[in-house]
Amino acid sequence: MSRGFKHVSRKDDHLLYAPLPDSQFARKTAWFEYVELVHAAVPEIDFSEVTLSTEFLGFKLKAPLLIAGMTGGTPLARKLNAVFARAAEELGLALGVGSQRVALEVPELRDTFSVVREVAVSVPVIANIGASQLVEGFSADAVESLVEMIEADALAVHLNPLQEVLQPEGEAKYAGLLERLEELVELSPVPVIVKETGAGVSREAAAKLASAGVRGIDVGGAGGTSFARIEGLRSLSMGNELLYQLAEDFSEWGIPTAASILEVKSAAAGLLVVATGGLRSGVDAAKALRLGADLCGFAHPVLRAALEGGYEGAVRYLRRVTEGLKRALFLTGSRNLAELRRAPAVLKGELREWVELRKLAIP
Repeated sequence: MSRGFKHVSRKDDHLLYAPLPDSQFARKTAWFEYVELVHAAVPEIDFSEVTLSTEFLGFKLKAPLLIAGMTGGTPLARKLNAVFARAAEELGLALGVGSQRVALEVPELRDTFSVVREVAVSVPVIANIGASQLVEGFSADAVESLVEMIEADALAVHLNPLQEVLQPEGEAKYAGLLERLEELVELSPVPVIVKETGAGVSREAAAKLASAGVRGIDVGGAGGTSFARIEGLRSLSMGNELLYQLAEDFSEWGIPTAASILEVKSAAAGLLVVATGGLRSGVDAAKALRLGADLCGFAHPVLRAALEGGYEGAVRYLRRVTEGLKRALFLTGSRNLAELRRAPAVLKGELREWVELRKLAIP
């Protein structure tokens, strides 16, 4: 039981540190400022024609948005998951949960995750387990338990090597991951998605993941929440000066989200691509979709809105995002997401330099 309580403490630490300004990248951004959608002064459509609907995992979403997996395992996490689920159900969005490892170890905590399916009955829900736990060994029964716990429609394996090597309790075990992923793809009754947690995914990594048979990749790029900074704050509170200093050294590490989308799109055709990491508005979402993302994930701003304003705060924020995205479509002359992906766009600055140096394909 003590191991479970250790996880509980860490999960609440993450929830409480994440909304703080010091938890965000200080200098590096997600690079959406380097993507310009060309304004259509003559859009030749009516705003009422614009639709954001899309298909994801066999579900029809009202907008291509995901409330990204954040939490579970504590009383506070249960309340937040209920809020996120209610918002996803109301707005017709996809929904993820945080790592379910703690619920496998402490079954009494299962309801902090299962609450999402009790509330969100008609939208896709994504289960979650860490890569390090997968490497340690994962039985068919454990996979079934993860999926059954929230009646999941997909299973995400989160990659957090940066966080693990900076975390006081870190378990940076990644040897043999690809082989384990291949086994998981075979075992899992639902599609497997891999998600980074704030440092992005390169073309090389994406190609390896595609070869393992995963259905999609959530790029989890740099530019939003810095888990290096969060772990640094936690280490400082525990009196671990070395890890705090190391976290500061790596606080700007990672591939910006806009670049990571293009990295993944250049690696393999047919992968679902989710853009998470530093998205803050409907305009950011429009740019991510134009670069090739299928879905846009929001975590930090939804968490902050929920902590400050509960369900109403979360919905208010997400409505702003969807309404902003809808207006971005109109202002590019796009009736739907397919037309947005063909709308003219300009890449500039550091993103353009990255694309040229890395010889990435531009959609």
